[in-house]
Amino acid sequence: MLRQQRNVAREQFWRRHISRQRHSGLTIRDYCQLHDLHENSFYSWRRTINERDRQTAPPIPTPSVAPAAPAFLPVAIVDTPTPSHDSPIDIRLADGHRIRVRSGSDRKLLADVLALLQATAKTEARPC
Repeated sequence: MLRQQRNVAREQFWRRHISRQRHSGLTIRDYCQLHDLHENSFYSWRRTINERDRQTAPPIPTPSVAPAAPAFLPVAIVDTPTPSHDSPIDIRLADGHRIRVRSGSDRKLLADVLALLQATAKTEARPC
């Protein structure tokens, strides 16, 4: 049986797309449609690349000692003046966005902004 030679450029192309899809939040079908890729080729290349990586990866050593305790970040509580009704509230989203909301803000508008940020984050790498 003849073995086909690797096309390094093609493999890099598919590695890039597989990684981007994984981090995009899109389904494979949606990602492939967005980037004009054949879904069957995506699955085939993903399987091929996973097999190649398994063959070249060094074996994972079994730990001989108990795993270290999880690391915790120190927290400092700062004594601040009691906020007034005009003090804003900062909301930090999981994707790094920060929203500052002032008292009396329109709840519907805030919900729409959050929904827009969430939808944008699923389709773009850096939404705003």
